[in-house]
Amino acid sequence: MNIIYKAAIFIHIISAIFWIGGMLFTAAVLAPASRHKMLKPSKNALFSIAGKKFSRISWVLFVILILTGILLLWSRGFGWHILTEKEFWDSAFGQTLYIKLHFFALILIISGLHDFWLGPKASSYMQPSSTKIKTSPYRKAARWVGRINLILGLCVLYYAITLVRG
Repeated sequence: MNIIYKAAIFIHIISAIFWIGGMLFTAAVLAPASRHKMLKPSKNALFSIAGKKFSRISWVLFVILILTGILLLWSRGFGWHILTEKEFWDSAFGQTLYIKLHFFALILIISGLHDFWLGPKASSYMQPSSTKIKTSPYRKAARWVGRINLILGLCVLYYAITLVRG
């Protein structure tokens, strides 16, 4: 294995860890901690600020994951000519990659929905002048979309492991 391949693997795995870990941290630590009586008054601001920062980082990570993923395929001998052949996609490796890529595409779509529509809409309605009635549906939808994205991320992780470990 050459140094570029090893570096691509390292960067790909670190990026996936950072993204999935960030979602797990939010679900397991940040959300429960925000219910503490000391943080409750600033809960909305906390999630708004943390969400915007994590969103920016996530989109950078998505680009890194795409670029390193392409490099990893190329380094393993899967160039464009092979990826356009039906036989490749009929193989066990091709089918697993197909599923992984579709889950990842769904993550990109859902992340776009969450980060560019639901999250900002929920944040804008969290201002003191807004009513809870306006805020509630967007906050609930944003939470569920985040949970679904975490599950999809774990599915991508499963198929990534399957690609390299069989």
